[in-house]
Formats: sequence, structure tokens, C-alpha cells
Amino acid sequence: MALSDLQVFSEYAYSSMTEVQDQAIQKFNEASQGTVILRSASNQGDYSDTAFWKKISGLVRRRNAYGAGTVTEKVLEHLLATSVKVAAGTPPVRIDPGMMKWIQRSPEEAGATVGQQLAEDSLADMLNTACLVGRVAIGSVTGVVNDISAGTGGAEKTSLGSLNTTVAKFGDRAQAIQAWLMHSTPLFDLYGQALTNANQLFVFGNVQVRQDGFGRVFVVTDSPNLVVAGTPTKYHTLGLTAGALVVEQNGDFTDNVETKNGDENIIRTYQAEWSYNVGIKGFAWDKTNGGHSPNNAAIGGAGNWDRYSTSIKDLAGVVQISQ
Repeated sequence: MALSDLQVFSEYAYSSMTEVQDQAIQKFNEASQGTVILRSASNQGDYSDTAFWKKISGLVRRRNAYGAGTVTEKVLEHLLATSVKVAAGTPPVRIDPGMMKWIQRSPEEAGATVGQQLAEDSLADMLNTACLVGRVAIGSVTGVVNDISAGTGGAEKTSLGSLNTTVAKFGDRAQAIQAWLMHSTPLFDLYGQALTNANQLFVFGNVQVRQDGFGRVFVVTDSPNLVVAGTPTKYHTLGLTAGALVVEQNGDFTDNVETKNGDENIIRTYQAEWSYNVGIKGFAWDKTNGGHSPNNAAIGGAGNWDRYSTSIKDLAGVVQISQ
């Protein structure tokens, strides 16, 4: 296996990952109706800040045409929506040259295999991170939470009625909820209530997207971040608006193949690293409390996501908690 073969392996691993993942991201964004957005970006530094104008409350007042006196002023303020950069990578993957020659397989095949698996796993990681952010941030606002987990006699399970009650948290803006991000357990509760649906829009790995009869799609993934284990175990179903959760790949994928001697056989490993930003509508990452390059515990800390939207109807959505 020549030096050029090492380059071939790395190139195939990267190109295979990129092609598979880019195709999957495009399909996922379309099928989820833009509620969970996976896209490319080039965010610099630990955070990405977007400044915009805060809604002025009480902008219209009742004026006394015959009166006089001072009127309390309102201030036009700036708000910051902040996403945080998450660092990701692979462990060293051992693919010894002797093994490849022993089984008479090419480095291109090994690279393509690693790349395809990495594409699926990195997409799952981004989606799981988005699920975690959505669960803890939206779940921290009492006004958009419908907790039915304490019910009995079936009332603790997901139903069309419970989802309708959850959507009602948005009042006259309920139509803004365009998709449900959910675990398969509450979905099968719906099926058990004779909800039929033959429209399967998209399948990639363990992620499935289906559509119900009300115009809202079910984005179904058995993400561990939609489940809180306990007695009982609770499932969080997120009703999301357009652009509710955004994950941005930063285009900084770096990989390396290393070969070393000194063992019974020549050892060769492959390792890669990259980053992406994650953000949620209506909340900003708390740079002081959350810090930079956060781990899963920090990402999942509700206190690290500061609400900036004045109205709950401007948040990313609603959440139902069921058994």
C-alpha cells in the first residue's frame, strides 16, 4: 500500500461523508418543513450573535385630547440571539494496512465505509443536540408546557386531543406550529388510537418523518434527548415553528491518517474533527454561565439558555410531556 493509498483513503472518507450528509440534510430540511434546519455556515469564534430590534410593548396608548402632562417614554432596544459552537470528533479508527491486504480489499472501500457511517452518526449527533436544546429551553417556559404525565387511565399518553391542547398554548398563533419532533413511543400511542398514516416522506438512518392529517408533520427519531428516564419515564414531544432549531456546520472538517511501527503489526488509524453551531428561536446562549466549547451537560442546562422573546408566541414552540 503506497503513500498515495493513504491519501485515497482520507479523500474517500471525506467525500463520502460530505456527499451522503449533504443529500440527507437537504431532504431533512424539506421534509421537516423547515422547523429543524441543518445548514452550512462559517461561524468564527465560540459563538454567533445576531442583533435585532426588541418589540416595543405598549407602543400604542390612549391619548386624552383635552389633557396635559408628561407621558412615560419607551426605549428602542437591541436583542442578541446567540448560538454556541459545539466541537465534535471521532476516536481513532484503526484500519491496519495488513488487514486490508489480508482480505484483499481496497483503501477506497474502507474510506467510503467510514465516510458513510460518519455521515449518519454526525447527522444523528446534530439532531440529538438540537433535541436536547429544544427540550430544555422550551421546557423552561411554563406557559408553553403541557404536562400530562401525571394522568391515569390513558390520559397520561399522547393523543390527538393532548397535542391539540399543547398547540393551544400558542393561542391565535397556533397555526405557526408546523411540525412535531417526537420519540416513536408517543407516535405509537397515536397509532394505537387508530391514527392511520401512509405518507412516509423521508428515511435516513434512525430518523423518520411522517405527516398526519392536520398539515403538521411528525419528525420521529428515538433520540435519547427526548426521553427523561425515571418512574415513570417521560417523553417530550416538541411542537415547533419555522426555524425553531438551527444547526450550522462550520465547514472546518479536518481528518488525519497516522501510521506507526513498533507493534507486532503496522498500526494505522484514522481520526477526524469538526464543529457546528446550535441555536434556538427565542433564546440566547448564556456566554457567562454556559461558557465555550460546551459538553452535553452544559448544552442541556436550562439555565444556559436565556429567553429573550417577550411573548411566548415568539418562542420556538411548545412541548408536551407524556408517559
